[in-house]
Amino acid sequence: MDLSNISQYFNKLDLIKDTANQIIKDFDMFGMEVKFSGNAYNAYEELFEQIEPHIKKLIDTNQSKFMGILYRIDVSDEQVKNALQQNSSEPFSQIITDLIIKRELQKVVIRQHYKSPAKESKSKGKNRIE
Repeated sequence: MDLSNISQYFNKLDLIKDTANQIIKDFDMFGMEVKFSGNAYNAYEELFEQIEPHIKKLIDTNQSKFMGILYRIDVSDEQVKNALQQNSSEPFSQIITDLIIKRELQKVVIRQHYKSPAKESKSKGKNRIE
């Protein structure tokens, strides 16, 4: 499983829906509403346009809540530093929003990979006594 280019998974409808649901759940925990229309063809843009204003506002007004969201979503300081070095001309809130969406997608892809039927049947077969 290659996660170095997570964007390749943006064309899989089930992963996009799961990612949107994860984002909605995580932002809801912090009292911020994010909605998803279900249209996978513009999912990234749709989510980005909703998340970025929340992130911008948090950066400007509530650093502890901003850090809490990054912690909840599991965006590391190292990821932020690397993204800033690669995209230094973009606004900070846009860089962070991109990181958040890609990290949420990465978590969904990893979860899907480890719960796939092929993996389940292999593990069941190992534990079965015949």
